[in-house]
Parts: sequence; structure tokens; C-alpha cells
Amino acid sequence: MQTIKNAWQSIISRFLKSSMSSLGLARFFSWIFLVLIMTFSIFLSVFVGTSTLNSLLDSQKSYTLLLAENMNKQIFRRFTLPVAYTSGRVALAEPDQYKLLKEVVDSLMHGLQIENIRIYDANEIVAFSTDSEEVRSETLTTQGVKHVFSTETHFFEVISPVSFFKALFTPNLEDATFLLRTAYPLTIDFELGPFRLQDGKEAPILGSLEIVQDVTGLYKRAIELQWSILIGFTLSVLILFIILQIIAKTAERIISERIKQNKELEKELHQNEKLASMGRMVASIAHEVRNPLGIIKSSAEYLKNRKDADSTEKKLLGAIFDETSRLGVTVNDFLDYARPRDPSKNIIDIVIVINRVWAFLGTSFEQKNINTEFHLPESLEIFGDEDTLYRAIYNIFINAEQAMKDGGNFDIVGFKTRQGEIKIRFIDSGCGFTDEIDRVLDPFFTTKDTGTGLGLPIVQNIIKSHQGEILLYNGDNGGATVEIIFNNK
Repeated sequence: MQTIKNAWQSIISRFLKSSMSSLGLARFFSWIFLVLIMTFSIFLSVFVGTSTLNSLLDSQKSYTLLLAENMNKQIFRRFTLPVAYTSGRVALAEPDQYKLLKEVVDSLMHGLQIENIRIYDANEIVAFSTDSEEVRSETLTTQGVKHVFSTETHFFEVISPVSFFKALFTPNLEDATFLLRTAYPLTIDFELGPFRLQDGKEAPILGSLEIVQDVTGLYKRAIELQWSILIGFTLSVLILFIILQIIAKTAERIISERIKQNKELEKELHQNEKLASMGRMVASIAHEVRNPLGIIKSSAEYLKNRKDADSTEKKLLGAIFDETSRLGVTVNDFLDYARPRDPSKNIIDIVIVINRVWAFLGTSFEQKNINTEFHLPESLEIFGDEDTLYRAIYNIFINAEQAMKDGGNFDIVGFKTRQGEIKIRFIDSGCGFTDEIDRVLDPFFTTKDTGTGLGLPIVQNIIKSHQGEILLYNGDNGGATVEIIFNNK
């Protein structure tokens, strides 16, 4: 038992935990709301339907009592009294008397929805029936007849071969499915002068009148009302439930997007904090390295240019000078990334900046058989800093050149969108980005043997400082595409 209890607690705990996560609580309560309203609508439809049915039956019973009272008077005045005066006694076994009573009853039944009328004598034997085959039957007595003879009051009973619940799901109920059987005491009509009842005496019971009426129509009306209420409530609840689900899903999507944005912002914040700490360290190290590196470079250059230096010395000093120059570029990259300069806000033509870079690197591209094509308008003006943008575009050109060691095609496409954005795409036919394209903009990430991994991160910092955006992707036919976007604001 304890194991089963623990299992149920575990299931409930997991269910509640899942329902509480990411607006699951809202969906959980929407389902609870649906179940509760559906339950309420079922109970309400049953209550209203039952109340309506009882009201209709009470009205029918009141009408039947009036009908039975009238029949009692008419039978006494038009049959019992005349027969008693002429024959001295009532004997329905005689055809003439039976025929006369039948004529009286038929006249009273005319136009009324009555299935059957029986009259029982004091021995509970059928003395008269609209169905002649039932006359003199001793087995048709009912609870109502016994009640009339024992209490001298009327009795109502609804009889049906099916239950009301089954009738709810039975389309097109047949007539006479539900019958109202009324038992009423037959007495002397004391409104007639000679038969006035004296005080203190009870009226004698001459027999029991039983009226059977088809009340299936009343039940149909009650069932239709129940289904109307149930369907109406169900449709209303389903509409509300669908609206709640739509609202919940919309809210969940919005919250999920915000959570995703917050996570990205948090990740970016942590990354910026980490990079800021790294930048401070790198800047400190680079600053300490640059001064002695400059001394080594200048000393090597001085010694190499001495007249008494032999060829071996010049070769070694040249290597020292070249390596210190390369290290100097690396140190400058570290400093540029660690302490980016705030750009000035001047109107510049980005096409002119691209042409400046090409003027410096064009010869190198031609020597490496790189076919370069420019698809630029005459002018693309933005607000920015010409020097820092020159550095960014220069790094993009250098990356493209290094990616096409055996030659290739390099296209520069620039245009202005209808929204006022300036877009420039640098498309090369090199090897393209690796599968780790998402890490290309991370500092110190490189796939080159001699790279520092700061080229594109520096480009990204420069573009972001101009409120721009940089996109990296591989082309359909291979090669890499670097796209920079300026909002031009």
C-alpha cells in the first residue's frame, strides 16, 4: 500500500510540476474550467429539464383531475342515475347498459388524447373499458385502484418501458412511450338536490375510474429543453475554451520569445563581461609587450643596416625585424579589440572607403589571380568614422584574399533598401566557413595556423559601434559571404 501511495504521489507531483511550467498552469486551469462548466451545464440541464417536466406533469395532472371530476359527474348523471331509475340497478353485463355507458364515455373522450378508460367495481374487476376485451378481467388492477379503494383519494402514476435517462438518448420517441395513469374515485354527484351529503357522513365509493393518457409529448419537450441547454452551454464553453487556449498559446509564445531574448541578453552580458576582463588583461599585456618589441624592432633594423654587417648577420637581423613587425601587428590587433575607439559621427561615403581599400590591396589580389567585381552605386552615404570603417573593410578583404589562395572570384555588392538600410555584401569563392560558423565571431577563434582570431571580431565591434549588423553565411555555390548592414541613422 505504501508503494502504491508513493507512486501516486510521484505521478501527481510530476503532473503538477509539468502543469506549472511555462504557462502550463494556465492550460491546466483552462481544462479544469472546461470540466467544471461542462459538469455544471449537465446538472443545470438536468435540473431545468426535470423542473420543466414536473411543471408540465403537474399541469397535466391538474387538467386530468378536472377531466376525471367531470367524467364522474357526467357518468353519474347521464348513465348511473337514469339506469338506476329505469332498471332499478346497474348491470354493465347487460348490452344495453354497456352500450349506453360507452356512448357517454366516447362523448367525453372526443377530442382528448386519452389512450384508455377503465372503470373498476368494488372487487377491483374491470366493469368497463374502452377496450372491450378487458371487461371482467381480474388481473388488470393497479396500485392506483387499490389506493382509491383504501384511501378514497386519487392517485397518479407514470408508466414507461424505458427510463428517462435512456429516453434522453433515444431519437424520435414513439407515441405512448410515457403514459400518465390516473385513478379517481367514482362517487355520487352530491350537487344534485336529492343526493346532498349530510354532515358527518362519508361519500360512498361506487368504483374506481382509471384514465390513461399519452404524455410522451411532455417528455419530448423536456428532453429537447435539456439538450438545448446542454448544447448551448457546451458550445459557449468550447468557444471560451478555444479562446483561452489561443490566449494561453499566444502568451506562451510571447513569454518564450522573451525568455529566449533574456537568455541571449544574459549570454551576451556574460560574454561581454568575460571579454571585458579578457580585454583588460590583453590590453595590459599588449601594452607591456609593445614597448620592448618596438625597441627590438628598431635595434634589429639599425644593426641590419650597418655597413660592417655580413650576410649571415643581415639575414638573422632581417628575420628578427620581420617577426617583430608581425608581432607588432598582432599586438595592435589585441589593443584594437580590447580598447575599441568610439567612432566619430560624420557623413562619409562607404563606396569611397571601399575604393581606398582596393587601391591598397588591388595589386595583391591581381597577383593571386582573384577576379574582383564591384556592383556598387556611385555613392552610399552613412554616418560613421572613416578610419575605423576602413580597418573593418580592410580585414574583410584580407580574409577573402587568404580564403582564395589559388585564385577565384570576389564580388562586392552594395545597395540601399526601401527602408533606408545600406547593405554591402562581400562574396568570395573560397572554401567558405566551417561548420562552426556560429563561433567565427568569437574572439581568438581561428582555423588558420597563424591567425589570432581577432579579424572578424574587430570588424563586428566596429560595425556594432556604428549601430550596424554583420551577417555571415555560406553561398549556395560555395564560398563565404560577409554582409554588413547600416541603419543609416
